[in-house]
Amino acid sequence: MLAACGGGGSGGGGAGGGVPLTGLGAGPQAEAPAATPESAPAARAGKATLAGADARSGTYRVYASNGTQQQLALDFDAGSYTMTDNLGAAESGTFAEDFTEPGTYVFASSRITTAANTARFRVAADVVVGAFPFQTAYSSPAAYAAQPFVAARDFVTTAALLDGTYNRFSVTRSPGGAQDSSMLAMRLSSSGTVLEVCNDAIIYKIDLCPAASKRTYSVAAGADDTWVGTNVSNSSDIANFRIARVGGQNVYLAGGVNLAPAVQFLRIGLPESSSWPATRGLGASTTGSWGSNLIDTANSVRTATSPDGTYGVLTLPVGGTFPLQPEGIRGVNTNGTSKYFAMQNGLLSVLVGSRNPNTQGYLQLNLIDTGTAPDARNGRYKVYAANGSRQTLALNLDSKRYEMTDAAGTVDSGSFTADTSEAGSFVFDSSRIASPVNTARFRLATDTVVGSFPFAVAQVTPASYAVRPFVASRALVKTQAALDGVYNRLGINMTATAADSSITQIQVANGGTVLYLCNDNTIYRIDNCPSPSVRTYTVSPGSSVDTWQIVNVANPSDNGSFGIARIGDENVYLSAGILPSTPTTSVFRIGLPERAAWPTVTARGGATNGGWGSTAIDASSYARTRVLPDGTAGTLNASLGSMGTIGPLNMRAVGFPNSTLHFSSQSSKLFAMVGARSPATAGALEIGLID
Repeated sequence: MLAACGGGGSGGGGAGGGVPLTGLGAGPQAEAPAATPESAPAARAGKATLAGADARSGTYRVYASNGTQQQLALDFDAGSYTMTDNLGAAESGTFAEDFTEPGTYVFASSRITTAANTARFRVAADVVVGAFPFQTAYSSPAAYAAQPFVAARDFVTTAALLDGTYNRFSVTRSPGGAQDSSMLAMRLSSSGTVLEVCNDAIIYKIDLCPAASKRTYSVAAGADDTWVGTNVSNSSDIANFRIARVGGQNVYLAGGVNLAPAVQFLRIGLPESSSWPATRGLGASTTGSWGSNLIDTANSVRTATSPDGTYGVLTLPVGGTFPLQPEGIRGVNTNGTSKYFAMQNGLLSVLVGSRNPNTQGYLQLNLIDTGTAPDARNGRYKVYAANGSRQTLALNLDSKRYEMTDAAGTVDSGSFTADTSEAGSFVFDSSRIASPVNTARFRLATDTVVGSFPFAVAQVTPASYAVRPFVASRALVKTQAALDGVYNRLGINMTATAADSSITQIQVANGGTVLYLCNDNTIYRIDNCPSPSVRTYTVSPGSSVDTWQIVNVANPSDNGSFGIARIGDENVYLSAGILPSTPTTSVFRIGLPERAAWPTVTARGGATNGGWGSTAIDASSYARTRVLPDGTAGTLNASLGSMGTIGPLNMRAVGFPNSTLHFSSQSSKLFAMVGARSPATAGALEIGLID
């Protein structure tokens, strides 16, 4: 996310209406010394020359945020790449388009070891913007992380065409993990022979730069499309750079490795302009995230996936212009604790952290997408399925495609269509469906998918498939203290030949460190549960940032994991997997928050009998209209009763005319019901998304 680098120091308006780079007393921005020549890869940037070859294929000069220049060779016909670093070492592999985000391609690399692969790229004419698992600056032994880059293959070679006023953002990396940022105005003039840089603690327009802060360089042509600027007052201060043509405009690029003092840097400059349109860019940040950034005159909205697989949205205010500051630089969240600066042209948008300890060194590079904005619900969701498995669901609502991937990496993919008889529902098309009626469907809420899918039947080999309910989220809680709550937990246990139910109330307490469960034949509220029936579990971080491990303090073999999804602004407890103590049993659990309210609702969803339908609930009745996979259709009616003075408030006993009994609970967006622990109903489960 944008603010993953944390907060910054004090800020505010500078003298005369300029914006200071940090708090009062900040000195001028330190310039990285001239870079020593890098061992450049042999291939020069160039376009594909084979007849019929994809025009995007070819070799690009890479400027990476770890402060190195590299070469990227792309072959779109073969779907392959080679990234050759500044020392001549090459990393090769394949890439493929992410169908949930058309136009974004994912690098396959053995260097990626994170939960999510955020090494990706997008392409426009003669430019590539993305992230690659570059070596982290000064790491020894070498460590790799997805880091932003911009790559080009069309460079200005005529001095007179260099002229222009630019806004330049820079980030530096030093040994020991130190990093810094700089933001300034600069100008190339006199037919490309003079470079002026305003090196001041205030971001001034170049024409208003104080004389003591202005550095002037003479510029001459260098090797391989480079230009060399030499400080007219200090000949040891040398600036090597290229000017790329990106989207019909000049873009200043510089980067390299310096030896004394040791520093690696990236600099990017965009033309100064008073134009500030609303744009949507897609790209990477130095926190490793990949996503989109919507920016206009009011807000910057970053929607991104982090390397740990978590998804989030961050909205920060965008400031206006100041009399002394370039109009093409805008402050982002300048009155907050985490401050940034932004600039953009017609094809690139760039954000950099202010020069404060927790934001300096942050960089976000985006390629602007001028096409129609995609459906915001596209993306990847973490699935908790009623066959006792955890999977990943990828959706593209624009192309109507999906992929369901299980823990072993097995993928079932296909298309889906809108259900014309039920607005808001979509029907999965899957080769696993062999029944007369396809009841595999889903519905969506904010960051949530609820539906049914033909999952592998729990514990059965060889694999067979049956439609079972699921809940999927991309808004799972990562902060332990936010787990706290009382939940009405309904669940099922499955073996290869039988199923059972679990109905209880639990409480997560003490800042998410303890879980209490009422294990009794009577369904009590947790505060009424007899002491001998209360099981106490410790809660600790699980195998991923959004799962949590529980261990019974009296019986450590009684353990498991769970997640807490934010659905409808409420916590929902979810768990699915194989019991560690009994590997022949798979389980699914859903816990809805305890509350006194029981509103009248309509929910639509699936059940473990394979059915799909709508369920109407009020204070005293249940009515479900559904169709089963064999085509049987009809309405089921039942009466609702409270759980008495000692039972959960947000749970109802559901009595059917055939004397069978179920138990139900609801949240602001979900309805769940499970059968009682009797032969006729044990293991029956229904989950619906409330309208």
